[in-house]
Amino acid sequence: MVQDRAAAEAYLDTLPDPRRGHMRHLHEVILEALPGIDVGIVDYASSPVIGYGWYDYSNSKGPAGRWFSIGIASRKAYISLYSMASGDGGYLVESIVDRFPGATAGRSCLNIKKPELVPDAEVAALARMSWDQYKDGFHRPLR
Repeated sequence: MVQDRAAAEAYLDTLPDPRRGHMRHLHEVILEALPGIDVGIVDYASSPVIGYGWYDYSNSKGPAGRWFSIGIASRKAYISLYSMASGDGGYLVESIVDRFPGATAGRSCLNIKKPELVPDAEVAALARMSWDQYKDGFHRPLR
């Protein structure tokens, strides 16, 4: 993981248009929604993910690593908008996918095929809800 806002900016510059414009726009919406948030890049599913709001997590064996509360990734056919937040017994994105026109929900992400249709206000709200669950550290969800 590279914890560096400049590295995220440099990565965005490598993307071809129009993907670069869509990713940069989502990046700016998230940064505006979460001023001063820590930004980093991690390789996940064989491609870079720009992560925002990093936290330390643990598993049954103790401390396990660092991960992001929200992230964006350029995939071949869509943009993934990740959220680690939980809601309604699963991941938050599963319960709010209808707020993102043309998107489908994965386990912890929204796969956005037409980013120009996605309302900025919903991206900002998802970013804030995600960070709100992790800004004070990782807490294993109650089942």
